[in-house]
Amino acid sequence: MAGTHSNYTKGEMEIAEQKETFSGFMGMTIYGGGVIALGLIFAILTVGGVGLSWFPALIITVVLGILMGILLKLNAAWYAAIMLLGGVTAVICFIAGLFF
Repeated sequence: MAGTHSNYTKGEMEIAEQKETFSGFMGMTIYGGGVIALGLIFAILTVGGVGLSWFPALIITVVLGILMGILLKLNAAWYAAIMLLGGVTAVICFIAGLFF
């Protein structure tokens, strides 16, 4: 097997699809990891040892999400997602606060 001749020439393979796949994977890793990190920060600020009310914790988390987007040079979809998730979280926390 090792002695057989091959038509393969190093450096001539088309890798555009592999580059797109890797780019998509890295994008999902960055965005997913960011959302998970912000969720953990919000949880730690509210129920963890800090004991903040939900509204100041939400403001801190949104500001950290915006700073994260600036530092990681994320696109506008990140900022839209942060604002949307912040709004949904505010509504859920407000409604939950009425009952508990």
